[in-house]
Amino acid sequence: MQLIEAGDLTQAANRLGPMVSGKRSIRGGRSTPEAEEIDEVKKWLGEVVADPDDPGARFLVERSYYKLRSQLPKDEAQHRVAKK
Repeated sequence: MQLIEAGDLTQAANRLGPMVSGKRSIRGGRSTPEAEEIDEVKKWLGEVVADPDDPGARFLVERSYYKLRSQLPKDEAQHRVAKK
């Protein structure tokens, strides 16, 4: 959450990455992240922090990961996919 608050979406996605099973490619392409999208990620991660044992927590982490990845600039998102 601190990385998201600081605007470091790349590092935030990197931290969530190991918790995501079966990665799929993402089409990035934002020059700047949309505030509504980032607020949504914060809400989802806040729910996970509040109740990490909830059956839906893993889904919210994966959803947050992919949403963050979709907010990365296009060249950075493509570079991350190529590394995997």
